[in-house]
Amino acid sequence: MTFSTLPTSYAPIGQPLWCSLSGVADPQVEVRILLSDDTLLGVKRFVGDASPTFDLAPYLRRVARFSPSVDCSTGVTSAADRQLMVRLEAVSTSAMISSPLMIFRPADVEEQPTALLTTLPTERLLAPDEWDELTFLADAPQPLRVVVTGRDGSTRVLSHVIPADTLALFHLAAADFPDADQLLVDAGACGAINYTILPAAEGTCRLAWASHRGSIEHYAFPVVQRVEFAVEKVRGYGEEGYCVGHCEAEERLVLQSALETDAMLNGLKELLQAEQVWLVQASGYERVDVLTEKAEIHRHGLLSSLTLTIRSTQKNKQLWS
Repeated sequence: MTFSTLPTSYAPIGQPLWCSLSGVADPQVEVRILLSDDTLLGVKRFVGDASPTFDLAPYLRRVARFSPSVDCSTGVTSAADRQLMVRLEAVSTSAMISSPLMIFRPADVEEQPTALLTTLPTERLLAPDEWDELTFLADAPQPLRVVVTGRDGSTRVLSHVIPADTLALFHLAAADFPDADQLLVDAGACGAINYTILPAAEGTCRLAWASHRGSIEHYAFPVVQRVEFAVEKVRGYGEEGYCVGHCEAEERLVLQSALETDAMLNGLKELLQAEQVWLVQASGYERVDVLTEKAEIHRHGLLSSLTLTIRSTQKNKQLWS
């Protein structure tokens, strides 16, 4: 009994991950799906099948969760929370085998062996107190340069290396370059991102979300169009008339982007369908729920903006202060 088919490394869990056994001699075999820490995700049982095949992906999608942090400075860091490490055990009456440890990405598209995983354009704005995060997939060590252009026109270059055969994050913190006017992150074959340093408007609301490519994207909405407050009351009727037995409050923020190009709006529209969205604050990333289900992202001959409504994922939690 052997594993005859296994998915490739860093395959996306948004697509089928086919696994096969061959040479099963016993009438029944169980396949256990385990994380690297031996957490059991599920068991597949096959009866009377000498060459069973199954899709691993559904077991992984429900456990894929990102954990972004504000505790970052400029540099290359681990992307441990952007990947799932999984192994399989096949057990029958007469045999037990184990697969190699496999690594998968919480994404829904295949990628080239060397790639910058992003869904936003390469020209971006960054406020002096903000940071951005870039996700890289590299099959060989990849040099990365940060070209810093100062407000006086001077330039300097900082060098980093993206490690091979892994997912890696590159954090870029504008606060590490207080005199910068522009920051160019050049990762060679992976691609380059150019940032213009510009102070954020007062009241800017910054969101982050998990993209379909397995990255976390950031965007600062310059306008909080309005703050809405709604309550839901459960009423009863008794001898004294109506009374409120229970009340839950909900605060909603209606955000509006800047006038943007089609390329930026195509990236921002993913906010409406992203399963993980955060409000980014100095204290941390707070999960929010995007209520908007439809938005206009293009009008012929005009720049457009995206308007969406968010609320906390926690009942009775306020986002606006």
